Order: sequence, then structure tokens, then C-alpha cells
Amino acid sequence: MHVAMVTSYYPPSTGGMERFVYQLTQRLRARGIKVTVFTGDHFGRTNLSDVVQLRTRAVLLGNPLVPSLFKLSFDSYDILHAHDEHALTSNAVAFVKKEKPFVMHCHGSFSGGSFAWKMFVEFYMHTLGKFTISKADATVALCPTEARQLANYGAKNIRIIPNALNPDEVNLKADPEIFRTRYNLKGKRIVLFVGRLIPLKGAQLIPKIASDFNDDVVFAVVGDGPLRAKLLQEIKERKLKNVISTGRVDSQTLFSAYNACELVIVPSTSEGIPAVVLEAILFGKPLVCSDLPNIRDYFENVCSFAKPGDAKSFAQKVSEVLKKPPQDSQLELAKELVFERFNWERVIQDVLDIYKEVVNK
Repeated sequence: MHVAMVTSYYPPSTGGMERFVYQLTQRLRARGIKVTVFTGDHFGRTNLSDVVQLRTRAVLLGNPLVPSLFKLSFDSYDILHAHDEHALTSNAVAFVKKEKPFVMHCHGSFSGGSFAWKMFVEFYMHTLGKFTISKADATVALCPTEARQLANYGAKNIRIIPNALNPDEVNLKADPEIFRTRYNLKGKRIVLFVGRLIPLKGAQLIPKIASDFNDDVVFAVVGDGPLRAKLLQEIKERKLKNVISTGRVDSQTLFSAYNACELVIVPSTSEGIPAVVLEAILFGKPLVCSDLPNIRDYFENVCSFAKPGDAKSFAQKVSEVLKKPPQDSQLELAKELVFERFNWERVIQDVLDIYKEVVNK
């Protein structure tokens, strides 16, 4: 079996979707499936094997335009597997698929943002998005709520497959003092943000949220991206002593940060099932998250939910969790769910079952 895996982003780009696609690709190959990845070149050149990088002509609102995908022939492939129903690369696959089995792998709906942005997304989903989804022979949703939403746009044969995590790569015993000592946080209560510093992830809200707290509660922003300079400037202008921005850190420092913090904050306006949520749960940490269906469907008992984009709502929820965190028993049940449902063996088998079904249809 030969799969054409089409994605708008791929390593060396460092986002959650590209990490998922890379892991999926490697694990399918380990099962004897031949996979060729098709993507653009807007994130830099990759040295990974069996990757076809096509020229990206433009990046529109983070969405790469790769026109040569519309000219490709996929006749020699058994399955077309595209990622992200909002991506122009997925639109291209829907246009050129002909009679080839097509799997549309969705990675989370856009639930937040401004009124204008929501109207734009709604318009897209009722037009080009609906066209792309309706062309798929099978659609992958991350959670039950997303599955119901996709059905309204013409999705058929919907399967629920969440993201996955490899617990063996996480050091749950990392020394919390490494992070505390490096950033002079001894005796502080730490609220941790982990992610790319881009508008979608909501890190720009952190200074406003932190303004409602005394200096004994420190917001540690771990990650890098185009918003970091603006974030540092706002911290300076507000004269905040309880916000630090570490930039990117190595994995052991990150694991130390998880053990050092009291809770993890996820203020994204749109998400799939982010690795930071799964990692926080493995470390036994409560979360304050934007109220997004992909997170709520699985982790309602250990997450407190705030209104996306609303700093006051987040400040209130952070304060509540610091005063009264979830019970240990709730955190343990969530950890068991991560081990049982969000593991790669189960995800790979679910994907292979879909491949078998659409090929034999």
C-alpha cells in the first residue's frame, strides 16, 4: 500500500499538527506502509526521507498556497490522506482526487477569535470547506463534538481518533528545582504556558491575566515565535515582575517546569488536542483552558474553562484553581485516560482500519 500524505506543515516546522503527521508517517512505515509526504517549502527545507516539497507561492493567514498540488497526478497511490480541513493543501487534494480513496484528517475547529474571523471561518466551512470534506471517503475527527460539527458540513464515514503521546519520552521525575533555580523562582507559585508564541495560542493574553495577581504568582511563558518581542515589550511597559518569557527550552527543562508549576494555562482560540494538555495531565497538573470542544469532551473533570480571548475570565479561573485545585483522584482518572486512549498503538491501528475500509469499498 502506498499513501500520499498531504500536509501544510511538516518538520522542521515545530507545531503540534506537523509533529503528529511526522509520528504518524514514521509509525505507518514501521508497519510496512509506504508513505510519501507532500508539503510546501515555506517553513524551510527538510532533510527527512520520502518528502516532496513543492514551492509555496504565498502564505495567507498562516495557510500556505501550493498551486502545483493542483497539477499533480496521484494515480500511482492507493490512498490520499490530507490533514486539516481548513488547509489549501487539503482543498487541492479534494479537487484532484478523481476516484482515489481520500481520508480527510481534521485537527480541530476554529472556535474563538473576533466576530469577523468567526464569520470568515463560517463562510469558508459552508463553501470550500464543505466541498473538501464532502469529497472524502472517510473523515477523522478529534472528538465527538467535532464529529457532529463536521457532519453538518457533509462529512461521511466519520471516525473519532484523538492525538497521541508517547509517555516513554516524558520524564515525569524531572527535578522541579532545575526550572526554579534557572529562572529565580524559588518560593513562587508558577502558572505555566507552553507553546508557540503566535496569536492562535493566546500568549498575548498572559500580561493582562498576570496583572490581576501579586508577584508571588509567576506566569512562566515557555516557547518562542513571532509574538515574543511584543510580549516582552508589554511586560516591560506594564512593569510586570510576575511574568517571565524563557524562549524555547530543552526537553528536560520543560519537564522540570511541569513539575515546578501549580497549574498549566492554555488560552488558545483554536486547538486540536494539544500536547501541552496531555503532558500536563501526565504530570498531574490541573489546567485552565479556553472553552474548546476538543479539550472539554475528554478532560472536563480536570480543566477549568475560560472564555476564549477573555483575560478577565482566565484570571478568575486561575485564581479559583490556585485556591481549590481538582482532587487527586480526578487527576489520576485523567492520566489513565491519556494512557488508554491517547497512545500511538491505538491511533495507528484505527488509521489502518480506515485505510483497509476505504481501499476495499
